[in-house]
Amino acid sequence: MSPEPETSERGDDPSSAQRYLAKVMAEIDEEVDRRRTSGDLPLRLEHELDELFLRFSPMASRFGGLEEAIGSVEASAYIDPVVPVASSRSGGTLVKRSIRQASMWYVGWVTAQVNQFTAAATRTLRVLDDRVRALQRQLEAQQVPAAPVLETAWAHGPGAWWVDTALRGLSGSGGRVLHAAAADGWLVRRLVTEGVDAYGVEPRDGRIDLAEVEGLDLRQEPVLEHLRAVGTGGLAGLVLTGVVDVMTAGERSVLIELATRAVGPGGRLVVHSLSEAGWRSEDAPIEADAAAGRPLRPRTWAALLERDGFKVAVLEGPEGLDYLVVATAAEGGTEAAEVR
Repeated sequence: MSPEPETSERGDDPSSAQRYLAKVMAEIDEEVDRRRTSGDLPLRLEHELDELFLRFSPMASRFGGLEEAIGSVEASAYIDPVVPVASSRSGGTLVKRSIRQASMWYVGWVTAQVNQFTAAATRTLRVLDDRVRALQRQLEAQQVPAAPVLETAWAHGPGAWWVDTALRGLSGSGGRVLHAAAADGWLVRRLVTEGVDAYGVEPRDGRIDLAEVEGLDLRQEPVLEHLRAVGTGGLAGLVLTGVVDVMTAGERSVLIELATRAVGPGGRLVVHSLSEAGWRSEDAPIEADAAAGRPLRPRTWAALLERDGFKVAVLEGPEGLDYLVVATAAEGGTEAAEVR
């Protein structure tokens, strides 16, 4: 085998390393072929070496994948009917060879059937592996999309009845306040005007272009993904509008867990949602018809957030079509501030 080339010859180029590895593997193959031809590498010994390699190599461990596991099965599935005849005793080799020749027809017949069965079994495993891989690719290509944002003009805009209440609850916050879904930044703009350190997250395309021109801190990314990146207690306030209405029960549970973790002691969690009446009204957005979930009742929100230690106030809209939940996280055992 060729000696390892000097460092100056190999360098740090990955392609050089690959060429060197290919050269070494070719030399190993040539040596194996030579020993097979000369009889220095019996078939039985070759199988034993393969079994030892598969037994002690990483791909045969619990960290290996299905492909490696099937390869290990295939490598150990063949049964060699040619029994070794080498012996350390005088005449032992002759006796063993005679027994092998006499029983070869029987042993060969049995091992042929066993080998046929193992070949069919490993082929079946390959078919199953192909189908599992195809299913995995299909699932990866059809990832469940994030819950859409439900937006309507009368409920999601600067003139909505609940906006001033939310601003009063968030004014004087001692930290960052997040609005999701922020749309074009209309609420972030109001919060910044009131002196609040606010920013927004918007999962939909083409909504934050104007806000970026105005210098607002808006980010286009999924709401749940952003909240996962927020540290514990990293927010002084969180406003959710158009987000919770259409979520499934599972998505909403994740959202509540992430939101209550992100809002620090004394912080405010503000949730605006349509009511059942607003969901069924003619003014409801058409996305409501195709939504995976439906709005919760106000008292359900109160129960969920109070369970997590929040003091909750619920305000219903003037026409009963929507409502506002303002939840204040407990702070050192003191009473949470009342929302007015």
